[in-house]
Amino acid sequence: MYRILCQQCRAPLEERRYRVACGNCAGPLEFQYAGDVSLGGSSSNSMWKYRDLLPVRQHSKIVSLQEGFTPLQKTRLHEGVEAYLKNETLNPTGSHKDRALSIGVTKALEFGFDTVMLYSDGSTALASAAYAARAGLRNITVMAPGAPDARLLPLMIYDSTILEYQGKPAEALEWVHQACHRLGIYETSTYRRANPYESEGPKTIGFELFEQLGRTPDWVVVPVGGGATLAGIWRAFLELERLGLISKKPRMVGVLPEGYDILEKAMLRDVRSETDFRSLTLREAPSTLQVKIAMPCPPDGLELITAIRESNGLLIYARDEEALDAQKKLGALEGIYAEPSAAVAWVAVEKLMRMKKIGEGGTVVAVITGSGFRETGVIADRLEIKKLCIEPKSGIAALERILSRQG
Repeated sequence: MYRILCQQCRAPLEERRYRVACGNCAGPLEFQYAGDVSLGGSSSNSMWKYRDLLPVRQHSKIVSLQEGFTPLQKTRLHEGVEAYLKNETLNPTGSHKDRALSIGVTKALEFGFDTVMLYSDGSTALASAAYAARAGLRNITVMAPGAPDARLLPLMIYDSTILEYQGKPAEALEWVHQACHRLGIYETSTYRRANPYESEGPKTIGFELFEQLGRTPDWVVVPVGGGATLAGIWRAFLELERLGLISKKPRMVGVLPEGYDILEKAMLRDVRSETDFRSLTLREAPSTLQVKIAMPCPPDGLELITAIRESNGLLIYARDEEALDAQKKLGALEGIYAEPSAAVAWVAVEKLMRMKKIGEGGTVVAVITGSGFRETGVIADRLEIKKLCIEPKSGIAALERILSRQG
């Protein structure tokens, strides 16, 4: 079992009702688990193998689509180091967000909600709709104007209600938060202030890395949108240390689109409070095809910064051209079709190599967070389709010429 504490004032909190913050100081919540729990206390072949280290009390209400335990695939792309790909594209809706939403929707059932809502036009929207459908709950998705139909159609299949918010994304995020509080709707946005339970989902990636690898990697590379995924993986290694299972922790690397530098500014200015972080001046964010991680002010940015500091990690930037190149490499050489926002993890691995940050025999894991099958539209104008026309009479000869060139 677990207990809840305020991360800020350290007051213990009861769970008789649903809350997302401390009632005394409005600080964020954190969860502490019983000292005698073991890693993988269940025989489940999903992330719920780690149920003793997740904030769920009624295991009979767990809402699962068999998320987690995704493959850890050793790459052929580099020699001299051990480089692995944690293939989160194979989760039920194609992204790592399924881990958070499995917990989130489970808690919605525990607390007796019948409706869930969030602001998202990406991975979290799809995961929320799928898990709400599995649980028999109503799902409402709020998104910005102009979201492409390719992202809306799956939500229609899951019978989600779609609301188009006429305003800026940051305003929409806050509107959803306030609307949920006022109308008694359960919020499934995945940043800690909106739903602290869901923030525990990414921990299971860290637990799996340790079990699959049999040790702690030297580096873990994670694409950064809101910041919760990298922060959650880091918490996993802190818990593994507390359980006495590891004596060293990895260095964490966050990957961002070029020009999204508020986290770097916060680190350079040694920002350590939420108020100071929110007061940083934002410049206009550049357009990018890395749409899933294009967040000018990550809502869990301060927690991410803490993880980077504590792990002696790094922030690395990826240009769109680099993301597309990495996407092609992962597909052509590793058989993984990653969306550009996920392929940037491999961009960072290559930059770590060039910077000589990874020593001979070192180990690095790139977390490939989302499938390209959901985002094929974003590369439609960027990638030239090459095809050869084959005539019935000359086709064999043409194919022979192709084979000879490849040989």
